[in-house]
Amino acid sequence: MGALRIPPPLRPGDTVAIVAPAGGLVDGERLRNGCSVLTEMGFELAVPDRLWPGLGYLADTDEARADEMIRAWRDPRVKALIALRGGFGALRLLDRLDFTLFARQPKLLIGFSDISILLNLVFQRSGLLCLHGPVVTTLPLSDSDARERLYQCLIGNWHRRLHERVEIIRTGEAVTGPLMGGNLSSLVSLLGTPWSPDFSGAVVFLEDVNEPEYRLDRAFTQLARSGQLQRAAGIILGDFSMDRNDDAGRRGARHEFIWSRVCELTAGSGMPIWGNFPVGHGPRNLALPIGAMVTMDSGRGVLQPHDRAVTGLYRD
Repeated sequence: MGALRIPPPLRPGDTVAIVAPAGGLVDGERLRNGCSVLTEMGFELAVPDRLWPGLGYLADTDEARADEMIRAWRDPRVKALIALRGGFGALRLLDRLDFTLFARQPKLLIGFSDISILLNLVFQRSGLLCLHGPVVTTLPLSDSDARERLYQCLIGNWHRRLHERVEIIRTGEAVTGPLMGGNLSSLVSLLGTPWSPDFSGAVVFLEDVNEPEYRLDRAFTQLARSGQLQRAAGIILGDFSMDRNDDAGRRGARHEFIWSRVCELTAGSGMPIWGNFPVGHGPRNLALPIGAMVTMDSGRGVLQPHDRAVTGLYRD
């Protein structure tokens, strides 16, 4: 057991490595535009001389993707790693990664979607705070609030409170616990494996995209049947749109269905549940500090990360 390791905040001129642990490069223009956003923030970028060759839906072979991440982590010039994109592939790397290296050399790891797998495991296996936020190829599509929030988190202000217009689905006393979560489908893929996350006492946020209601129902039900959903101290539900063109009526009905189903699955627990939190695959994907102790205050609708060490939250 040990205390939360907080990577040093970035400073102007620090180097951020772009890595591709999951899906490959699809849109070169979005990569260039995403790089421009990061350089405008004042950071230098480490981009591979030979861009990822692609291997079907993957950026490269499992070995090459894991080696890229480990090399970037070992490089003393690199202060943070941000994922190119999500997609699929992080699950295939877990037995190739060196979690002791991550613990010895704390650096920020940033991403979302399939990268949720890495963020939660780096926290629970290495005790390291990570950032759930835009990847390089979604930065050009992110709104100004999402970009500013990411920048503030990168320079060390990840503990700033979030007071958003959320839907309080089930109220309750304020709860405090480590922040975990991310993409529902990706995290459910870990259940029944040695890498399954432990949500005991955690404030858990979940989001997904392009998943019809029956598949969301299946994923939430599986999470509940595993016991993990009920172990959470509180649940925050983000965006579950089908795509960027999802109209408000369909999106609202889908969210209402999800909220109702999660309430059913946690009936009797009394845990607070929020909806419509700005996290997910839309343009307003606010960066969140995975591993940080947070207080979920339903009375004020405030999520407050705490800038202090947290003990006893990860496995050495």
